[in-house]
Amino acid sequence: MVAIGQQLVRNILSSWGGYLIRLIITFFFVPYIASVFGDARYGVWVIIFQTINYFSLLDIGLTSALTRYISRHLSERDYDKINRILSTSNLLYFVVGSIVFGGIYLFVTFFFGYFKIGDPALITEGKNALLILGAFMAFNFYLLPFGNSLAGFQRHDITRVLAIIEEIVRVLIMVWLLKLGYGLVALALVILSVSVAKHIAGVIWLRKLHPQVRFLLGKSDAATVKMLLGYSRVSFGITIGWLIMFNTDTFLLGILSSSVAAGVYNPGAQLMLYLRNIINSIGTPLMPAISHIEASGDIEKVSDVYLRGIKYISYLSFLLGVGVVVFARPFVNLWLPPEFAEAADVMMILAFGTSVFLPQIIGNSVLFGIGQHRYILYTLIAESAVKIILSIILIPRYNLIGMALANAVPQVVFYLTLYPYFMSVALRLPLGQILRTFAVSASLAVVVAAPVSLILRTYVIPASWISLAFDVIAVALVASVPAYFILEPDDRRKFVAFFKRH
Repeated sequence: MVAIGQQLVRNILSSWGGYLIRLIITFFFVPYIASVFGDARYGVWVIIFQTINYFSLLDIGLTSALTRYISRHLSERDYDKINRILSTSNLLYFVVGSIVFGGIYLFVTFFFGYFKIGDPALITEGKNALLILGAFMAFNFYLLPFGNSLAGFQRHDITRVLAIIEEIVRVLIMVWLLKLGYGLVALALVILSVSVAKHIAGVIWLRKLHPQVRFLLGKSDAATVKMLLGYSRVSFGITIGWLIMFNTDTFLLGILSSSVAAGVYNPGAQLMLYLRNIINSIGTPLMPAISHIEASGDIEKVSDVYLRGIKYISYLSFLLGVGVVVFARPFVNLWLPPEFAEAADVMMILAFGTSVFLPQIIGNSVLFGIGQHRYILYTLIAESAVKIILSIILIPRYNLIGMALANAVPQVVFYLTLYPYFMSVALRLPLGQILRTFAVSASLAVVVAAPVSLILRTYVIPASWISLAFDVIAVALVASVPAYFILEPDDRRKFVAFFKRH
């Protein structure tokens, strides 16, 4: 278990580093591409990406099944079963990738014209870019069992390194092409090419670490197909729910409002999504570790991991939420062109839902790890249905604000009621203990961060990047003091020992 713990920490730290780099890249690249393209063309770009995300539904949850079963068999060093899983999933994903490209072609041909895009030339450009990104999505599926299976081997650190390199190379080439005057089609070609190169590098790295791994179609069998699909059918429903919750906003705005509204909405929503990804960088490596613990039958250890995660992440998420509400407007004024000012309102509304949702990412990883992920699906069905209904009602009336409210309201409602109840059932924990753990940490974060943030914003007006950075860093330093004492005694000792070693 020591080795598992050490690798888990390495995976989490590498994930944090990866998301930090991605956040920095987004910070500089989004205002650049938005200013080069303008709100309408940039709106088409983000609509294309959310359309592509819908076709990732055809993953049918196989990625999570791969991670679960590879991590379980890795603990037994049973490479014959691992090779059987990889080979079977390769066959399945070849079929999926082909269906994806065919589906995108049909969407471009028959449905793309329904988006409210005023310029006919921009419609043609968008269609061509979407076809290329369709090829990108298909190749992702073809190569996923090879280059992306490192997660199942608990090597998220390697996955993250490859993702960082991919992100940096892709953005550098895209900036160069934008300076030369190229448009959506050229950027889509860059995304396709760099992604294929990353997957090939992942295959090479995996074979170097685990030379016992073989990709042989002859290893495929019906029993493994049944096992993978048996686990993944629930994951498939969860994937649908997550796509509805996190990847439909600009799509809905493009249909119910305009591509301009989608373009203005996206930067703020994207930053809030990155906050989710920062916490997800803990949850994703946690899932295979939980599978290892669950295989030993130590459900009390799983419950302890969950409660500690809720305690720590609730404090962090509400600190982030307070910071977004207080500093969103000056941040957007400094970051984006004037026509994107309404993105600040979007960020502030989304911050409420995000603060409540983020701690539950730990619960998601626990439920996936112990095979009780049907509870995630039940929550997402209710959440997604309410979001769609609210979107249809609120977007025509309130435009961007309506879309933000349609996101935040169901998150606050269901992640304070239904989801904690499901966690109490799955882990046999008292519901009051879960809610108390969440409420104490969240309240402490608000009590610490809100007055400090408001005082600093008043007396150190964030009119420049330097003054804004000063305010944020000062709040973080003040909040770090109670954060240290929130830690459980053994975690506090590990924390101190870690910094003494480094």
